[in-house]
Amino acid sequence: MNQSAIRARREKVAYYMVKGIPEGSIAELMGVHRITVARDVAYIRGAAKGWLDDLARDGFIHEYRLALAKIRDHEFELQKLLAEANGVAQKVEILRALDQNVKLYLELLGETPTVHAYKRALRKLQEGKGNVQPA
Repeated sequence: MNQSAIRARREKVAYYMVKGIPEGSIAELMGVHRITVARDVAYIRGAAKGWLDDLARDGFIHEYRLALAKIRDHEFELQKLLAEANGVAQKVEILRALDQNVKLYLELLGETPTVHAYKRALRKLQEGKGNVQPA
């Protein structure tokens, strides 16, 4: 099997992992042996661990988690306000704020780790500290 086929299979396995599907079910869905899925899961977790370890060394994980927690806290406060709102205009304004809160949360989840990893890679290149491997 060539590298691109393996990469494609691992991407599908990662997709199913994120959805919380057990390894045995992933194997059935993909029509591969469970051992193959277990091996792919181990590879994915190993690759992710190295990436997270690098981020943690920079203190990024703590700040990232704090930011996500603040956004969630803000959402809970907005939900309380929505439950207590009296008029339609007030409810509409709170719903808009909730929408903005969700957008911010999704942006933080989707972009921040990628941007951080990209900036770290650029710093390494600028400092001449070895090769940067493409994803």
